[in-house]
Amino acid sequence: MYTRLPSPGDNKGAKLTAEELDSISSSFDESLRSPLSGLSPASACLPWLLSAVAVLTTAHSAVRSLIYELESDDDDSLLSWYLDNSMKVLGVCNRICSEIERLCLRHVERKMVMKLLRSEGNPSQELIRQARDLLADSVGEGGGSSGYVTSGSDIEELIGDLASGIGMLALQGDVSPVDRVVCRAVQAVNFLTAFVAGVISSALLSSSGAVVGICVPEEFPWGDSVRAIESTILLESRHGEETDTKTGLLKELDDAEARKRHVLEVIDEVVASGGSAEVMWRLREVAAGLEKATEEMLKGLHGLRDGVMNLFLTVTRIRKEMVNQFRASLFNPSQ
Repeated sequence: MYTRLPSPGDNKGAKLTAEELDSISSSFDESLRSPLSGLSPASACLPWLLSAVAVLTTAHSAVRSLIYELESDDDDSLLSWYLDNSMKVLGVCNRICSEIERLCLRHVERKMVMKLLRSEGNPSQELIRQARDLLADSVGEGGGSSGYVTSGSDIEELIGDLASGIGMLALQGDVSPVDRVVCRAVQAVNFLTAFVAGVISSALLSSSGAVVGICVPEEFPWGDSVRAIESTILLESRHGEETDTKTGLLKELDDAEARKRHVLEVIDEVVASGGSAEVMWRLREVAAGLEKATEEMLKGLHGLRDGVMNLFLTVTRIRKEMVNQFRASLFNPSQ
């Protein structure tokens, strides 16, 4: 992803000229712009979110390459700054994975109930009642929550902290030209991480479809790509505003919610009709549809969780390498 521009023989970051350092920054910016363009057209669906997380993982790996190539004039200060900021990335990853797990557990239970409803023979009245209670509770009748959790202030706070706390002023004292290049790259990737994490959290948590907004500074030339993606996602989030139907941001969740409401309607028909053969057949049919949609959604959620965990492990590996490199320099200052 990242291609260094200076000559191969120049292996000391401190020896690089200002022009060479500017070229490295420009090259890094371009390495972010290209994959971001590949994420267009944007779509709030699980495959797109997984692709966005993969771009983040590659971007963090590119930061690792940059840190390795450019030798800092003040390893201690840069290490402390990076460890502090990367810990916020890890916190966001953990919170997203926890939310995905919570969502998966809820839908696994639904999938099991739908499998019982569509089984051969008429389901018992007790099973039908339990199925209705489960679906009605997740629909949030009377609250209009459409099954989406609205208490996302925790993760939104983490994302906001990541976006606002990564300025280079966090480094104490004067910042060397080399450290400034490294810090700018870390800052850029953390802005991207905050943006993608904001879209994911909005998709998983928001009943209104409101996207967690991240303001990318104008100094980053790839900011236009982020703003274009954000505009598309915002347009998608407004679908359904003109109707009484509550919708969320994530396509797979919305599809499952629509099928869930249909199952509830048929269950009410079963109760009203006393369980006629025709209505019971329809119940099995719509239950099978909801089961299939839930299974596909769970598959996508598990893939997204694995992608976020891969990002977590990538950042953890960078942190470990930086600490090991710093310790080695203490024991061998001549390196």
